[in-house]
Amino acid sequence: MQKLTEKQKKTIAVIILVLAGVHFGPKYVNQFASSVRAAKSAPTRDEHAQPTQQAPSPLPPPPPPPEVAALSKYGGVWVGSELSTDQDRCDIRLEIRVGDDKKLKGYESKNCIPLQPLAGGRPTKGTVADLIRETAPVSAVMTGTPHDGGISFTVDRTIGAPTDGCGDLSAFTMTDFGEGQAQAEFQEGKCPATRMLLRKAKG
Repeated sequence: MQKLTEKQKKTIAVIILVLAGVHFGPKYVNQFASSVRAAKSAPTRDEHAQPTQQAPSPLPPPPPPPEVAALSKYGGVWVGSELSTDQDRCDIRLEIRVGDDKKLKGYESKNCIPLQPLAGGRPTKGTVADLIRETAPVSAVMTGTPHDGGISFTVDRTIGAPTDGCGDLSAFTMTDFGEGQAQAEFQEGKCPATRMLLRKAKG
């Protein structure tokens, strides 16, 4: 066999490279083109772009004023009665609502019926006119301040003259006492504080 010359070797190598290029070239060309297209379609990141800020969540609505919350619970008419130390029957009526000044108001009325002078159906002490004067109601207009579990009232003015010798109403508070009930504690002049259970009659 005749030995190939260097020129012939180079010619054969070139032919082999051309054939390999024809056979494998399209595959690599397509892969390269796909890589170029993917790089172009990929989103570019702007280093100076500001990060997207999320919209702040809406704030919860503010709580209602304490007077409004207290009115929904205590608004209406409360009544109570008990026997006093001198055996008089005393009734209290308390209406709670918002006044024209947008404040919580309490309108309290108290009247006492002396039972001892009525023994046997006839007055045994004083006259009928005296009994009528003693049973006349005494009222008060108050401004309330809600607190946890009740309302504290300050007395704005009183109407009527008390006949029990204690004096005008000077303080009044009510606190929760079971379902539909409240305990009233009130101070009248120089007399000791009085406690009475009230029940909600209306509202």
